[in-house]
Amino acid sequence: MIPDLDVNPPTPDSWYRAVFNDAVDAILILDDSRRIIEANPAAGALVGVSAGALVGRRFEDLLLNGTDEVEAVWRELMAAGESKREHRLSSPRAPGGARLLECTYRARVQDQRHLCIARDITDRRQLEERLVQSEKIESIGRLAGGIAHDFNNLLTAILGYTELLLNNRRADDPDRADLEEVQKAGQRAAALTQQLLAFSRKQVLLPKDVDLNQTVSGLQSMLGRLIREDITLHCEIADRPGWVRIDPHQIEQVILNLVLNARDAMPSGGRIRIEVGPVTVSEDHPPPPPTAGEYVCLRVSDDGLGMSAETRSHLFEPFFTTKELGKGTGLGLASVYGIVRQSNGFITVDSEPGSGTTFTMYFPAVTVVAEEPTPDAESGARAAGQETILLVEDEAAVRRIIGSALRQYGYRVLEASTPSGACELVEQHPERIDLLLSDVVMPEMNGPALAQRLVGARPSLRVLFISGHADVLAAPHAANQPNIDFLGKPFRASVLAEKVRSILARPPQSTS
Repeated sequence: MIPDLDVNPPTPDSWYRAVFNDAVDAILILDDSRRIIEANPAAGALVGVSAGALVGRRFEDLLLNGTDEVEAVWRELMAAGESKREHRLSSPRAPGGARLLECTYRARVQDQRHLCIARDITDRRQLEERLVQSEKIESIGRLAGGIAHDFNNLLTAILGYTELLLNNRRADDPDRADLEEVQKAGQRAAALTQQLLAFSRKQVLLPKDVDLNQTVSGLQSMLGRLIREDITLHCEIADRPGWVRIDPHQIEQVILNLVLNARDAMPSGGRIRIEVGPVTVSEDHPPPPPTAGEYVCLRVSDDGLGMSAETRSHLFEPFFTTKELGKGTGLGLASVYGIVRQSNGFITVDSEPGSGTTFTMYFPAVTVVAEEPTPDAESGARAAGQETILLVEDEAAVRRIIGSALRQYGYRVLEASTPSGACELVEQHPERIDLLLSDVVMPEMNGPALAQRLVGARPSLRVLFISGHADVLAAPHAANQPNIDFLGKPFRASVLAEKVRSILARPPQSTS
């Protein structure tokens, strides 16, 4: 059966009108003087008026710096018949009054009429810029992490030898004051490398269940001493615990850095506000969170000078600072960014010149808080001992200082510069070896792989990893093995000896 035909098929004009009215992009018909002859509803919505209100207005009057831009594109359009250009639209819909448009022009689509199709690409461009910024920060972070790792090896040797020399100096020795200054300088350098590692998210974190309410309350008196008398500090905490899984020392560093920055942004005084509270984050939250769900929000705000968009775009880059020479390292906010991201959180910044600044951090909420026993074995443990330690470290200077320090504390030390050399030493040493003290990142194989091989041959072997660069020492190694511990570089000889004594003094535990 032949179906009935539509006796009134749509006319070309009705098809055109349907497409024109229903198009998502703004469509404008312009005359030779660039006045709008016709506009579709999307064009009116973009500007914030009805489509009819646009008729008769000059197109460039809707744009920021429109006259120069449109005249340039119009010359190209008349010569080539088509053109494409980005413009900024002055619109009450947009924060700051501007939207970015991608405009495609076609000349003489009908008589002396010209077509302009405008697409709002503001959100897309912002996402692209965030992606570029994120990739740039990641690249700088990898570089910073590598530099910090090399510095930590050097600082381990510097601090170690300095401490050994100080141990051999009397209180009235004329060289002691100079050595103490060397030690202080090394410790300050170590703090800087920790900030680099925090930025690169390669810092060794020791996360615990932390109530951010208690953290802020505990820091309040100290923060009050750090700010000036013309600045007030107000802390507002939630009426219920804000538990998160984070390194307690690192979250204190985050708060300290942000408060000091807020203080410096208010040369004439003002107010700093710290807030803690629960929040539910959805998938479309800007910026997109790692996962949607329940978070604890930590917000630090001030009513200081504020920042421009250009400054905000570089805010978390290491060594970027708006402070005068000698007043800042440019690592404070970079380390804040790294600590937050490494703790599975994310951070946003709201700031405008003259309107203050607000940093908002979101950390995944912990729903079940496990009680952790407080170790007391280390506090009373003696640093000295007589056990045998296998030291594996590919950096000669670091290996020498560690070996020298442990021998001064009475330990017998077997040294190897490579994992293969360590395996040969174990095969050639039939006597008991009590502890494997190994770097994490080494040629041939990493420390955890070496430990797995040696512990398989000698199950009673304890393991202490050392490193300034912890990505290879991921959680499965130390977290699931009671006879394994970790010490981050750089460290003082006395701290190393206490850690060694601590792990050797632990009662034997089955790893099955």
